[in-house]
Amino acid sequence: MAEDFARLLRQFRERAGLSCNELARLVAVDPSYISRLERGEREPPRRLVVERLAAVLALPPFERDRLLVSAGYTPASIEALGGWDATLQAVAEVLADPRVPTADRQAFRQVIDLLAERWRRFAPRAS
Repeated sequence: MAEDFARLLRQFRERAGLSCNELARLVAVDPSYISRLERGEREPPRRLVVERLAAVLALPPFERDRLLVSAGYTPASIEALGGWDATLQAVAEVLADPRVPTADRQAFRQVIDLLAERWRRFAPRAS
């Protein structure tokens, strides 16, 4: 289930220590727009605005992707790959398969994390 854009935006803004007015000024939108977004009174903005919000809030890649997905957009990490591919599909299928016991899906996640750790040293760490 997708996370709620309004809740995430507020959470990230508050963590950054910014008021709605400060965030709006830095993103170049109307302050009331940020407030309405956080109250869920407006649909999530265009992708460019979501990306500007993520940049101003200094979100690490994982959180930037969470915000993008919550707004209905493809994660930037997937776009950087050139889109969805067979490997991502295989991982998603295992994790989403209700026939795979929960404990086995958790073990699968741990294996993937261990494998990924080897190559994470080449890229900045996401928090």
